[in-house]
Amino acid sequence: MIRLFIKEKLSTGRILSLDERKAHYLIHVMRQKEGSELLIFNGVDGEFKARLTDVKKKTCLLEIMEQTKNQTIRPEVILCPALIKKENMTLVLEKATELGVTKIYPLITERTVVRGFNIERANLIVEEAAEQCERLDIPQIFEPILLKDLFLKLPAQAIPVFLTERGNSGSIVLSDIKNPAFIIGPEGGFTEGEISFINAQKNIVPIHLGDTILRAETASIAILGAWVYNY
Repeated sequence: MIRLFIKEKLSTGRILSLDERKAHYLIHVMRQKEGSELLIFNGVDGEFKARLTDVKKKTCLLEIMEQTKNQTIRPEVILCPALIKKENMTLVLEKATELGVTKIYPLITERTVVRGFNIERANLIVEEAAEQCERLDIPQIFEPILLKDLFLKLPAQAIPVFLTERGNSGSIVLSDIKNPAFIIGPEGGFTEGEISFINAQKNIVPIHLGDTILRAETASIAILGAWVYNY
């Protein structure tokens, strides 16, 4: 059944008017008709079954029928990936959503080549990923920030986890790290100065993922997968 992220308040019996983009998706892309049923969620009120009504060329209404899932509270997992090429960043956003990330802080580092970041497009990517993976909420995405400003922006309870290209993680157990904020470098890696800066921060946990040098997008997916498995 089709799932759709809706920003409006959800409750049984309520009638919602869809914006033109979502109406177009349902009517012309997914070929839904009046009376078709779908699942909707907003990240706050849980998941509901709804029925398509009053279908026109560019608009339609949704009648909310019943709640299918209660809203759940996710553990806070933050991803701080350096900006990378558009298609690779898309992959990171999609997989971060599937793997339960709650906040994303894109980073600008000394070796960051890509500086542009379309946050509206990014929000559409995570919305679609959440719809497909049956997640009940979407990650909060922030505007890109400089690495030096990251530690001023992170929530006080977040534990910064620094993925290093080389080193030894020792006896670190991922499941012991609550509220992790995973810091991932750009394609060329962090500079020596940036590495020293990160290591000098309070409560930093360094983690090494193996003998091979991982691409930036691979590192994000690998550490998130490991954390989900061990949580």
